[in-house]
Amino acid sequence: MLRSLTFAVLTLAFGAFTSTPAQAQCGLPDNLDGGPCCAPAAVNLPVFPQMAGQSALWMCFDNCSLSMQRPFCAILGKPLPVKINNQNVCGQYNTRIQLKDCGTNVTHWAGGLRMDYSRTWQASQMPGALNLTVWRFVINGDLIPSAAVPNTPCERPASLSMFNRVYFSGHIDYAFDCFTNTWSIAWSLNHECDAVHHTLNSARPAPTTGFDPGRTFSIVGPGIGFVPAPTTTAVATGGFTNATLRRNNWGAAPAICTYREPLFGAINPFNPFCVCASIQPAPGQFIDTLIFGQGQCGSGLFPTPTSHFAQKRIGSWTNPAVYPGLQDVSFGFGELAVGDGCTGSQTNEWFEGALTFGGYFAVNSQGALLDPQFIDLESCNTSATNPSTRIGAAHVSYKVFNSNQP
Repeated sequence: MLRSLTFAVLTLAFGAFTSTPAQAQCGLPDNLDGGPCCAPAAVNLPVFPQMAGQSALWMCFDNCSLSMQRPFCAILGKPLPVKINNQNVCGQYNTRIQLKDCGTNVTHWAGGLRMDYSRTWQASQMPGALNLTVWRFVINGDLIPSAAVPNTPCERPASLSMFNRVYFSGHIDYAFDCFTNTWSIAWSLNHECDAVHHTLNSARPAPTTGFDPGRTFSIVGPGIGFVPAPTTTAVATGGFTNATLRRNNWGAAPAICTYREPLFGAINPFNPFCVCASIQPAPGQFIDTLIFGQGQCGSGLFPTPTSHFAQKRIGSWTNPAVYPGLQDVSFGFGELAVGDGCTGSQTNEWFEGALTFGGYFAVNSQGALLDPQFIDLESCNTSATNPSTRIGAAHVSYKVFNSNQP
């Protein structure tokens, strides 16, 4: 039975360094679990490669309905560790992304992405073997259009009339096949309407006339075989399993990682709606959601009185032979109240990231079965005085939350 497999074929000498060959890390933990509350930790990650020749799909949703989709060919550069004083910042990487026309090879979009490490697991693509090790990052950054991008509402977001770049956030999975020594990736990026990414408190507020009050944008890879499904994508719900909250302690930079704090709690969806509706009625692409979590070290995640969390349904990967297999993906965003058991502080922080459903059979590094709903989110601290920490522009992360649900 898969969940009771030992990892004899995958266990190799464990390396304590930040970057080691992927073959040496197949099935091994990342060293962020099981430590004392609030204690510093050193993450163990492989060297991640450049991924070129990836298919991608650009989607524009208008009034919560699919309005346009366009294929691209994507290049994701080699992730490079963020450095402070020439030392690697724990769990933090920068990468470059390019979206090119697949026929002419002309670049349409390019930009930098900040990668914040979330977690690792093993996955089974074939019966009887755990052949994949997966590392997930939550990502955010700014994309810049080239002159080749048509001046149409669904291809050139209206905020470019005031700002020269567009903020996107989401996730990326790096999957290493430990039998064939090959890499695959799956990823998503999202830019939301004025009511989410261009509010008065955001880094790039919209004018009173607005930018894109009814439009949102999503990019996914692989794009081949992806089917947009703004009202039928799975919805996250249920009690937490394998849930944790981890603090990035920037005061200790570059050694910002701390051990994960186990959480008990639940995610409760209750109301489909269209947060970006410019015309009513509108389809319920978004799901209003409550998140409650209590940690073993005294931390907590709770709804705020003024802002709920929401799930934006995007669609599904449909090719079982290509990572991530048969998997739905949504974008999660919203403000949560955070109680920090390490500092005793109580803050409201904006979280964004990915919710994925299904895909290949997955277990954690100890061989325990992982439930098929995956949630991975990072926060910014929405400082009133520092625009670089507000939502709507590239930013660093302060908290990392992940969980599974049955």
